[in-house]
Amino acid sequence: MTTLRARLNEKIETTLRPLLLGKAEHICIIDAAGYPNVGDNAILLGQLNFIERNFPQARLSAYDTFSYAAGANRRIEEASAIIISGGGNFGDIWPYHQRLRTRILEQFPHKPIIQAPQSISFSSEAERDAMAALIARQSAFTLLVRDHKSLDFARRYFDCDVQLTPDMAFAMNPVAREPPTADYFCLLRTDKERLGDHNPILATLRATNGTIIVDDWLEAPRDAISALDRGLQWATRRKSRLMSRMNGAVTTARRRYAESRLRHGIALLSQGKVVITDRLHGHILSCLLDIPHFAFDSADGKISAFHEAWIAGTAGAELLETPEQLRERLSSHATEAVQ
Repeated sequence: MTTLRARLNEKIETTLRPLLLGKAEHICIIDAAGYPNVGDNAILLGQLNFIERNFPQARLSAYDTFSYAAGANRRIEEASAIIISGGGNFGDIWPYHQRLRTRILEQFPHKPIIQAPQSISFSSEAERDAMAALIARQSAFTLLVRDHKSLDFARRYFDCDVQLTPDMAFAMNPVAREPPTADYFCLLRTDKERLGDHNPILATLRATNGTIIVDDWLEAPRDAISALDRGLQWATRRKSRLMSRMNGAVTTARRRYAESRLRHGIALLSQGKVVITDRLHGHILSCLLDIPHFAFDSADGKISAFHEAWIAGTAGAELLETPEQLRERLSSHATEAVQ
């Protein structure tokens, strides 16, 4: 799976680096994750690690859905390029992220803007058409998408440069797992992207008589790093012009927060000899950590779409549709272990 990381990181490098050449003096990252979801923090770290490797002299600033206010526009205007963070919120599933994306496109249609790799999901044609109209007004907007479904959608409805690119977590510096403490760790969604009932999956695992740990990674931490990050974001929102002078410290605090969340995610996943998950970044981080795992899809289909685009055929990383398939695969693994 190290080969997978190297291959996908190389694809990111060859796609994203040319887009920033000559425009990397000051890069402003919009929607830099400031909330507990480990996956979005892994994306942010991938973006930061990519910039450090390729443009080490770049000055950085960052705003998110909490810290952004109109007073920040002057600082963002100074940026030579804007990167809107990647993830799975391009569309109308997570409206507060989409509203921030919309505001940035409205305010800065004249600036180079790169939407880092996203999965696209619109349920409303009106919302889709409004985004299409806004994109059509941009002078230098590049949309990176992380699966073929999103690629086809974007090329059909949006008038801009669209490129297929892996998730930015694959641009992170290498990570390593910790020793396991249980047979199975289940990272299962507790939010609105959950596709179905998890009980049949858990019943299948209990039938193996193996040890099982079940958790999600959305609980907000209560530590000094989180308190500092939140305090700086609050100050940035209330006093944007004053805090622009401290944006380096603000960005550093956000990095420390993301690193803390990544450590938390690695510790969770490492608990299992095998991971079962319906989170895309449970799937992705398990690949990066060389943890054998089974993934089930989320409500918007982004896991199966990403798996098909980049991970299918990778040993130890299997996409399943039903608990019955999980039962069969576990039985097969047990037979192979005996042999």
